[in-house]
Amino acid sequence: MTAAIVPAPGIPRKGPLWGSTYWLFNLGAEVYAWFTSSAAWRASCARLAARLADLDSAWIADLGCGPGVSTFQLARQLPTARLVGLDLAPRMLREARRAASRESARITWVQADAASLPFQKASLDACTGHSFLYLVANRAGVLSEVRRVLRPGGRLVLMEPNDEPATVARTLRVSRDPRHLVSISLWRPFSRLHGRFTIGTLSATLAASGFVKCRVEATFGGLGLLAQAEAPA
Repeated sequence: MTAAIVPAPGIPRKGPLWGSTYWLFNLGAEVYAWFTSSAAWRASCARLAARLADLDSAWIADLGCGPGVSTFQLARQLPTARLVGLDLAPRMLREARRAASRESARITWVQADAASLPFQKASLDACTGHSFLYLVANRAGVLSEVRRVLRPGGRLVLMEPNDEPATVARTLRVSRDPRHLVSISLWRPFSRLHGRFTIGTLSATLAASGFVKCRVEATFGGLGLLAQAEAPA
C-alpha cells in the first residue's frame, strides 16, 4: 500500500498554510464530520466516485479528504482500489481514522500539503477532490503537482461549488436533512469568500494547468460542479 508514497516534506508552521482557513477546518473537524455525513453529501461523493468506476486496482489519492466521507465512498464503489486520503488538518484525519475502524481498513491516511504531494512522479491513476480546489490559494501550483503525480492519461475528478445562485427551493430539492441545510448555509458564504467556479472558469482552470479532455457539468442539484480531466498522454 505504501509503494507510491514517499516521505512528505515537513509542514511549515507559519505562512498561508497556517492561516485562518487551516485553523477553521482543523478546529471545526467534528462539526464538519457531522454535517458532511448527510445522505445528500454522501450521494454527491458517490457521483464523483462513479467517474472512476472503470479503473481496476487503481492507485487513487483523495485530496482534502477531511473526515473521509469522500474517501469511504471511493472505497465502497471501487473495492479493488488502493486509496490514500490526504489532508492538511490533523484533526480532520483523526475524525477519518475514527470512522475508518467501522468503514474500511483499506485506506492510508496522510497529512500533507497538496502543493507538495508525497507521491512519486507518474505513480497515481487518479486524484479526486470533493469541495477542495476552491479553498486552495495556489490553484495552479496544486494542479501542477497533481499532473506530476498522475500517470499519462491519469484522471482528475473534482466537485466544486457552483457560482450559480443557490435558492432555498433548490437547496430543499436536494435534501431537507438538517445536516444538509447546515452544510449549505456554511458552504455557500464560505465558497463565495474563497471563490466559486462556473462551468467555464473551472474548465479553463484545468486546461490552463495542462489537463486535457476537460468536462464540467452541474451536480448536487445545481449547487456544485462535477469536473473530470486527464493528464496528457
